[in-house]
Amino acid sequence: MGHMPFHPRFQIAGRPIGGGAPVFIVAEAGVNHFGNPDKAMTLVDLAAAAGADAFKTQVFATDRLVSSRLPAWRERLRPKEISFDFLARMKERCDQRGLIFLCTAHEESTLPWLDELQVPAFKIGSGERDNFPYFREVAARGKPIILSTGMYDLYQVRENLGVLADAGCRDLALLHCVTSYPTPYDQVNLRAMHALQEIFPGPVGYSDHTDGHHAVLAAVALGAAIVEKHLTLDFNVPDAQDWKVSAGPEDFPVLVRQIREVEAALGSGVKTVQPCEAPALVWALKRLVAARNLAAGTVLEMDMIITKRAGAGLTPVHLPEILGRRLSLDLGVDEPIEWEHLAP
Repeated sequence: MGHMPFHPRFQIAGRPIGGGAPVFIVAEAGVNHFGNPDKAMTLVDLAAAAGADAFKTQVFATDRLVSSRLPAWRERLRPKEISFDFLARMKERCDQRGLIFLCTAHEESTLPWLDELQVPAFKIGSGERDNFPYFREVAARGKPIILSTGMYDLYQVRENLGVLADAGCRDLALLHCVTSYPTPYDQVNLRAMHALQEIFPGPVGYSDHTDGHHAVLAAVALGAAIVEKHLTLDFNVPDAQDWKVSAGPEDFPVLVRQIREVEAALGSGVKTVQPCEAPALVWALKRLVAARNLAAGTVLEMDMIITKRAGAGLTPVHLPEILGRRLSLDLGVDEPIEWEHLAP
């Protein structure tokens, strides 16, 4: 495909994405409001209180999304279909709570809603793989795009990237994703993020569909620029799958905190003594001490010296320099040896 024109770093609503910026944490509420506005507001509040960067939901017209040949799917999704006013209320709540509002429009008829709400970026779900007319419609809007790549192989990633590039998209993030609710751990394949990073210059992240937190934290450790985790208030819901892979009020704040801790723990990568180690330089390192009481004038030999933690004194690296030197004063057993104890 040749050179990819995508930017290594861009901004969503003033928030930098990629290029060493802090991990962008998306609380994916999806359709877990189950058509209930109060529930939707509570989900926004939960995402905000936990410290997420963005809140994401999903919109669609069921009959435009699902063929009449799949009546069970239509029946399952129709109660989660929401009005423009419902969506606007979620956006307003996000604005009040300082959250970036994102939304996946699962079919073209709801894209104008997102235009009206002036979303700062567009999320394209994995189910749009190879849906090039849709890609072109979204790219034509000239805003950043986050693309999930569940059910893609590397060839399809390249092909779909080419379409977005030709459509003028420059600010793009790719999320590694596995479209299974929940995803078995032996199929999460987090190292696929590296494969994406090798062919794509923009930010790469991870959209999680596991039933735990540790895959998300591992993705952060592997360099994810964005992570997306489902959020719910309800568990054990019939005819629904997102709750199986969702964090809730108890654990979503914990996950956000741990993401920030893992991110902080990655550090600069420079191997150096850390400021917090300063006390250990005193108490933990072995020093040269007198193995027994030694009188002034004694010429130091190997059996007179032992290494112990002593809080002071010369380190063992100096042993060759002090053997054969004469003590200028008495040293008691276990007393650290310093340069000033040695006769010139």
